[in-house]
Amino acid sequence: MAGGAGHVGSAAIVIAARAGARVIASAAAADHDYCRSLGADVVLDYRDERLTDEIGAAAPNGLDVHLDTSAHHDLDAAVHLLAPRGRVVLMAGLEARPAFPVGALYTRDARVLGFAISNASSADLYSAAIRINQLLSEGSLAPRKTEILPLTAAAQAHLRLEMGEARGVRLALRP
Repeated sequence: MAGGAGHVGSAAIVIAARAGARVIASAAAADHDYCRSLGADVVLDYRDERLTDEIGAAAPNGLDVHLDTSAHHDLDAAVHLLAPRGRVVLMAGLEARPAFPVGALYTRDARVLGFAISNASSADLYSAAIRINQLLSEGSLAPRKTEILPLTAAAQAHLRLEMGEARGVRLALRP
């Protein structure tokens, strides 16, 4: 998983680990213990120039799912790390224009999927809400830090998100 320490990535670690998956995550070195506390089995530094090799060593039979929430898509590396019939799931990076490894994709019988929550059906959202609420009530899923701002600070909060100044912080607006 790329982006393991982010809000979406950390939720994905918890959900995957609770479902019995072996989770390999990448994150900044300062976030490794956090990712492990969520259930990641292996955490690697996303800045390491040998990251692809390290993922391959941690998953010698390939990855069944490569989830990228970081928006720094390296499809060539991701597809080459897949097990036969594996999937790459992209959840961020509207402006990204990665190279598309056609040969490696079809020879592995693999797939690249996009996922945007705004396209989910009402039934999918309902099912997800039940699971998320269960994890929240158990205390298994919680934001690292929440900052509550007045509604009048909505523009400021949005700017902080756009500028990348809300890393590790969940911004919430109240009336």
